[in-house]
Amino acid sequence: MQVKNVKIISFRNFKSAETEFSAGVNIFYGENGSGKTNLLEALFVLLLARSPRGAKDAVMLKEGTDVFRLEGTVTAAGRDHQVAVAYLDGGRKKITLNKSSIRTAELYEHFAVVSAAPDDSEILSGAPARRRDFINIYLAQASLKYLALLIDYQKALEQKRSFLRQKSSEKETPYDDLLVRYGSQMTLERTHFIQTLNETAARHYEKISDGQKLQMLYSPSVPIPDGSSSLEKIEQSFRARLAKYRERERVLETSLIGPHRDEIEFSINEYPARTHSSQGELRTAAIALKLAVFEYLKKYREEPPLLLLDEIFAELDSGRRDRLIESFGQFGQLFLTTAADIPDRLARQARRFHIEKGVVIPE
Repeated sequence: MQVKNVKIISFRNFKSAETEFSAGVNIFYGENGSGKTNLLEALFVLLLARSPRGAKDAVMLKEGTDVFRLEGTVTAAGRDHQVAVAYLDGGRKKITLNKSSIRTAELYEHFAVVSAAPDDSEILSGAPARRRDFINIYLAQASLKYLALLIDYQKALEQKRSFLRQKSSEKETPYDDLLVRYGSQMTLERTHFIQTLNETAARHYEKISDGQKLQMLYSPSVPIPDGSSSLEKIEQSFRARLAKYRERERVLETSLIGPHRDEIEFSINEYPARTHSSQGELRTAAIALKLAVFEYLKKYREEPPLLLLDEIFAELDSGRRDRLIESFGQFGQLFLTTAADIPDRLARQARRFHIEKGVVIPE
């Protein structure tokens, strides 16, 4: 997959910018706050109509404006696509693909993108919601079935929460069957996803860290009986769990059981990453995780996704930095930002862009 060009209007600190990209490595450099990270975010929004940072649409508007627009030519599955994403303050996004209006979910059918940034350390050390968001963003790009399940599950979950707030005298909510149906399938898909990522991320981490160990373990809200891959057994476990927590859900007026309460446990060198790892170890593990996601999407979509790497050299020693650079050769189109000097091994094969106060200057 390749982004050939992009046009940015009133997005973050960009008033108006338009540029073309190399099919290989593209490096953006400049002072902190110049707009490097914002440019990568614009590419992510162009492809999936959402921010990799979880930012609200209104936050991405340039100050003093009420609409942003992103346009680009994207090659996927051997075909060029004209893509545009626009947002009007207080309104809804409008997305067009080859001049036809589409829903956000339809972008996932065509495009895939992986973003790595310094705050990815929070995937390992932050709140559980950050880890669930990570699963949803990247598993949805590999599995349209999962994306449909996620959309249906979230609708049923919100309906159940609304029902519980009404303080009904009914013992069961009318939405539990839907949560079991969608949630059990999500649990099964997440199980396979995490198992695959665990092996691949461990390999990348061991290479970059020169021999250290990374492990990730899926800890679902609904226990999987004896590690079973049987959907029927997971559904039975889900129903039993709901029955156990039914009264507590009624009192708290919220839903306590299901994939929206899942967790991933990370360990580095057999110690919990959240409490025992250095910032450098967390950064390295987060990068290894994103490289694993890249491989996963490349396999399932049969072409490399776009790869966005924001300040990935921060807090990595020279050895880890060199071993990470060695990995770049196996990727397709790559976008990289840095406030530091550009490593020679990258600079020789890259097209460079200077970013200054929201202005993109090709070199």
